[in-house]
Amino acid sequence: MGVDCLFTNLGSDHPAFIEAFAALDAEGAAMPRVIVCPHEMTALSAAHGHAMRSGRAQMVLVHVDVGTQNLGSSIHNAARGRVPAIVVAGLSPVTVGGGRAGARTEFIHYTQDTPRQHEIVGPYVKWSYELRAGEMVDQVLLRGMQLACTEPAGPVYLTGAREVWEEPAAAPAQALPDWAPARGAGLPQEAARDLAQALWGARRPLVITSYLGRQPEAAALLAELSSRMGLAVSEVNPQYVNCPGDHPNHVGYRRNALLDEADLVLMLDVDVPWIPGQAAPRPDARLFHIDCDPLKPGLGFWHFPAERRWQADSLAVLRQLLDLPVLTGGVGRAQREAWIADARGRLALPDLPAAPDGGINLQQLSEAVARLVGERTVVLFESPTATERVLHTLRMARPGSYYANGGSGLGWGINAAIGVKLADPQAEVITLVGDGSYVFGVPSSTYWVGETYGAPQLTVVFNNGGWNAPKASTLLVHPQGTARQRDRYWTTTTARARLADIAAAAGGAAAFRVSRASELDATLRQALETVRGGRSAVVDVVLPPISGQVLGPP
Repeated sequence: MGVDCLFTNLGSDHPAFIEAFAALDAEGAAMPRVIVCPHEMTALSAAHGHAMRSGRAQMVLVHVDVGTQNLGSSIHNAARGRVPAIVVAGLSPVTVGGGRAGARTEFIHYTQDTPRQHEIVGPYVKWSYELRAGEMVDQVLLRGMQLACTEPAGPVYLTGAREVWEEPAAAPAQALPDWAPARGAGLPQEAARDLAQALWGARRPLVITSYLGRQPEAAALLAELSSRMGLAVSEVNPQYVNCPGDHPNHVGYRRNALLDEADLVLMLDVDVPWIPGQAAPRPDARLFHIDCDPLKPGLGFWHFPAERRWQADSLAVLRQLLDLPVLTGGVGRAQREAWIADARGRLALPDLPAAPDGGINLQQLSEAVARLVGERTVVLFESPTATERVLHTLRMARPGSYYANGGSGLGWGINAAIGVKLADPQAEVITLVGDGSYVFGVPSSTYWVGETYGAPQLTVVFNNGGWNAPKASTLLVHPQGTARQRDRYWTTTTARARLADIAAAAGGAAAFRVSRASELDATLRQALETVRGGRSAVVDVVLPPISGQVLGPP
């Protein structure tokens, strides 16, 4: 089925699995690679990264209810990112007599017997199912994979009691092609012609996208369509390269930008195209939405207006639009591109003020990282409040060279990097994370796994002494409030931490710390050479602190 790796955190519900692994290993039989993960955040996030890179769902084994709970925000991330994964958890055995293999043998089989274990992940999975007969295991697994990989993709959750896993049973033979995922399609031909006519007739057409690039070919086709028609392209919180960042019609990564100017907005695989409380399209703008998930039933309240909304495969739609003839009349492409060029100039970011005492600011760090990017580089990004500056600086252009979390559960990046590296051993993985994201990722697990299974990464920690997102949220709501006046946010959680040393202790990573701009390039180059030699490196980059508040006893 394309499962290369079983990302595991094994427990008392897994004797059948462990025995099967041992038997297969003894026979020299083909089997997926078993990746032991000390924490479940690593397991599912690594599977997430592998699936983004390979396009194939991977499997995660976790331990009953407690292991399922330890998945934490990683299950949210897979759901919101529409990334397929098969999560398998055991259930406590139910039999107590001892006459059946797998019956209760430990006290925890009582305390872990949770009546509704599947509800722990219920809001975030496409399907959950309890295996009740050993002979059905192949068919249940195949159905789970089929559902996980059908768009909109996402995780599924399978469970089974220990007695069921222990059953000796011959599964009926299955024809794998019969279990292929359902495939999306394009637009009805009349709808495609109407959309093309609207695009050609617009004076200032704007495309907004976030996850179109999960199919790398779609990013190239969007660039081609943009060049042909003169379409401005904006990427908001992109999870992939959706259009090459160096394309002349790419207007950047700033949410809400150009909404008040565009007379046509095409939303293309995007969840939040703008923030309604901050911006709105022109009253006369024509709005269209094409998406694998156009109504977002997995979310609570959600609505963005559109005169036409289609659930469709955006790659197929782009092919349709490119197959249609070029239309003449109306505003010419040159006029649209003149507007785009002018907008790019207006949307350029101003330089940041220099950091005091020869320190490092976010602009200098972004530019230094950009100088590391090469033909084999794959960047994983998870530093939310640095998004606009970093993406505008990097302008990642090669489809498949950039990935970000589709959810908001921080800690994804350093672990997803393991999956990307396992899926593509030739990739040179650079992970950019905020200090909060780094800590939430359980680095004591991450770097042990990376070292054990040969998946080195260069991690660059944007260390501003704390978690900046709550401060930013507070200032949006209380811009002149007491918190700002007194510099009190209670978020300076990494102000005295030696973050890189965690990775060194856990997995033998090379630990670096740099606080002066004059030493930044040399430190990053040295760290990258370490990674090229097969060893992870973590560079703790000290940035201006978000707050002067000191936490601790009075």
